[in-house]
Amino acid sequence: LCCENPKPSLTELVVLEHGLYAGDPVSKVLLKPLTGRTHQLRVHCSALGHPVVGDLTYGEVSGREDRPFRMMLHAFYLRIPTDTECVEVCTPDPFLPSLDACWSPHTLLQSLDQLVQALRATPDPDPEDRGPRPGSPSALLPGPGRPPPPPTKPPETEAQRGPCLQWLSEWALEPDS
Repeated sequence: LCCENPKPSLTELVVLEHGLYAGDPVSKVLLKPLTGRTHQLRVHCSALGHPVVGDLTYGEVSGREDRPFRMMLHAFYLRIPTDTECVEVCTPDPFLPSLDACWSPHTLLQSLDQLVQALRATPDPDPEDRGPRPGSPSALLPGPGRPPPPPTKPPETEAQRGPCLQWLSEWALEPDS
């Protein structure tokens, strides 16, 4: 697949686990888009030869399009800094054997919780500076050979979390236009 007006895009990928999905070898990864292009994460995974499981557009035709029941791409952690506040949302991990019997992990490489703590500790980019440049140290997730993240912020209070969850529930229920 190609597009008419390609623009530069950059995604950081961290392998979390190796395992099997419905008997096929797969990896669970954390993707951090450093730019925001349409279908960026799906296109980058496909270009690496490892399409998102269940991606019928950029993935490989397997003859088993009924599995999985959805595309295995999930916004686990979102942070949206605004001029007045930073909205953060972290959802439960849906890719667990207890929720999907087809997923059978066998090798843990990185803890998802530790990576999210590091992401939370990462300072927001200066809006005037247009954020860290792709590939700069401040744009990278922690890993072997990289310095540990600074101490994390105190946990979100229920008073802070309530309005955000309300907004998300209203947004998720709006009909498609």
